[in-house]
Amino acid sequence: MGNLSNLKPFQKGRSREEAAAAGAKGGKASGEARRRKAELKKIAKEVLYMPLKTGELDEIEAFAEAKGANLTVGEAAILSVANRALKGDYNALAFLRDTAGEKPVEKVDIGADVDRASEEISAMIAAKKAKEHGE
Repeated sequence: MGNLSNLKPFQKGRSREEAAAAGAKGGKASGEARRRKAELKKIAKEVLYMPLKTGELDEIEAFAEAKGANLTVGEAAILSVANRALKGDYNALAFLRDTAGEKPVEKVDIGADVDRASEEISAMIAAKKAKEHGE
């Protein structure tokens, strides 16, 4: 997101060429910022899947087997969070659940009688109009 303090309003009397040049300058800066962000994202993904040690990755079948195993950075980080969750850290548990795609969906029950609610709203609107017109 840009820095709002850097923005300058379009000034009357400014030529079309000046406005175009300023827009092009902003567009180039925006593109550069997007490229830097994409590069950081790429590096983060590489680090996440990088092995902790040189050699083949170990396949673990149980949480207890993870200690000392050659895992990716991401796997080790997730196991670290899982360890905190096992010790009672609710935020760690919520992070694991959400990252695994198990975040509960918040649902709103719209089981009310829509016709009755519509009639009540219409009555309130009519009452307000009548009051405004002195009826």
